[in-house]
Amino acid sequence: MPRPRSLTNEDLLDRAIPIFLGKGYAGASLRDLTEATGLSAAALYHRYGDKNGLFRAAIDRYADDMMVPLLERFAAEDDPIAAIAGLLANLSHVSAQDPHRMGCLLVNSAMDGGPISAEARAQVHARLSQLEAFFRDRLEHARDQGRLPAGIEPPAQAELLLATVLALRTLARLDPDPGRLDRLVADAMSRLHPGGSGTP
Repeated sequence: MPRPRSLTNEDLLDRAIPIFLGKGYAGASLRDLTEATGLSAAALYHRYGDKNGLFRAAIDRYADDMMVPLLERFAAEDDPIAAIAGLLANLSHVSAQDPHRMGCLLVNSAMDGGPISAEARAQVHARLSQLEAFFRDRLEHARDQGRLPAGIEPPAQAELLLATVLALRTLARLDPDPGRLDRLVADAMSRLHPGGSGTP
């Protein structure tokens, strides 16, 4: 009899991520994870050490698969303000179209008051910092092009834009009203245009 194909780490993490998304770290039981991945507890622990190790691997898999390509796509835009607007619009649309209101693993974990490890919390912070760095870089390019309104400082504005993303992803889990999410994006973008028009 041929041996069954062994699951890759990517396969396993793709099966574990929805469990952590739907239940959070604390709510995801070992039984949930073994049923989702098809591996025994011993096999999971052999690969990842423990539940925390699996969670941390899932964080990186999620960020590398969901966030990094998005940042690369919009970083390639010639217009830095349009890049920021495009990213926020994309997140607004994705958030509103989330049928199960599962949200974002990074944002959920950042907002979770549950007992995730200090290492996992630092890892979530580091991955969200990549998003903040994208905003700061685009804002600095806009400033260098003379397109940033007076008084807008890229580091501080990047923090506000990250807060907008956190709000988008959190509000969508409570009430995925596209109009509400779009208004949040429009308000954030209005600060980046002379006169507060909110349009490029």
